[in-house]
Amino acid sequence: MAKSGGSPDPQLVLVPQKQGSRWKRAALGLAVLLLVAGGFFVAGYYQGIREKLHVLDERAELQRETKELSKTLSQLQEQAAILKHGSELERQASERVRKENIGLQNRVSELEEAVTFYKSIMAPRKNDKGLRIERLELSTTFNKRRFKYKVVMTQVADNSSYISGNVTMNLLGVRGGTKESLSFEELSEEMDKSGIPFKFRYFQNVDGEIVVPGGFVPEQIEVIAQSKGRKATRLEKRFDWNVLEVRSDVGKG
Repeated sequence: MAKSGGSPDPQLVLVPQKQGSRWKRAALGLAVLLLVAGGFFVAGYYQGIREKLHVLDERAELQRETKELSKTLSQLQEQAAILKHGSELERQASERVRKENIGLQNRVSELEEAVTFYKSIMAPRKNDKGLRIERLELSTTFNKRRFKYKVVMTQVADNSSYISGNVTMNLLGVRGGTKESLSFEELSEEMDKSGIPFKFRYFQNVDGEIVVPGGFVPEQIEVIAQSKGRKATRLEKRFDWNVLEVRSDVGKG
């Protein structure tokens, strides 16, 4: 049976702890923490350097690729400019050739027409004799109501002597819904009541200008040629205003 009171239990021994041991353990723990933190810092530092070097390498590679792409783009732009310039030169050359061909074709047509014209004078057909109103040409001017005209007259077969006479003209059309005929005496400064005189051996151009009144719509031009002498002849010919096609040709001896 245990005894109450009395001396302490001889099995319990109290050993006093030294103050310095606790400081050592604390310092050791702090040192370990510092070493661990330092290790993480150093590892992170070198990892950052490696990543930075990697980024610098990638940047250098991108700069190199950008430089190569810029060089390629510049070459492509130069090639495109050369091709564009070449295409423009080719287009201009084609257009020039086209215009020259049109000009040559027009010139050939003019020469063929001239040959036909001179043949009709120098070597006419059997029934083509005496005075002829060959054609009428009209052209516009800067004034939309003013027009230039040219009547080509010829003498065929019997052209060893001169033929003379006068030419008068009438402008046929509509004004206010009514048909009208206006003499060139009213429309032209070159022509008076007796007309324009002519005298030629082979051919002659009778030309001038007319002013069409406002509200008047031209349809035809009537040309009347009256020769003088023993073989006096009156010749009438109508031309369409737009296309200058012959509508009628009546000769009276």
